[in-house]
Amino acid sequence: MEKSISAVAYWLGSICTVLALISRILIAFGWTPPRIGASSGVAVSYLSFFHGAALFFLLSIASWCRSAKTQGP
Repeated sequence: MEKSISAVAYWLGSICTVLALISRILIAFGWTPPRIGASSGVAVSYLSFFHGAALFFLLSIASWCRSAKTQGP
């Protein structure tokens, strides 16, 4: 089970990284990100995707370490 969690977390981290890069590039060119909910709501930030990517990559590493420990020789 840890291997599947590790694989899914890795791919989610990769997707979040790509979305963070795309969002950051669009912000650099002056495009404003969409709003969530009402028009006066909070804008989606590239930092949200960046923090999500870090979280998923850390989850992937932790799951991999746990699966490596429990397998044994």
